Amino acid sequence: MRERAAGELALYERIPSYRRAIEASGATGAAEIAVIGDEEAVAAEVRRYREAGATEVVFTATELDGEEGRVRTWRLLGELSRG
Repeated sequence: MRERAAGELALYERIPSYRRAIEASGATGAAEIAVIGDEEAVAAEVRRYREAGATEVVFTATELDGEEGRVRTWRLLGELSRG
């Protein structure tokens, strides 16, 4: 899945603000910092961002895992946004 993400997310590596965020994280590419996994893994990453002090966490769901995966992702993110 991460290999597929590398191709789909490569465009972010050319946008200066995203490039800075990627580099600040210590990663070399956008796919390295992409949150990929099941609901438990995604929820854990959201918690990690919040615990690190993030006041706003923005996600973009892709079609990497098909329509069912996209719907599951949006459902989970909606639940997480409510606290």
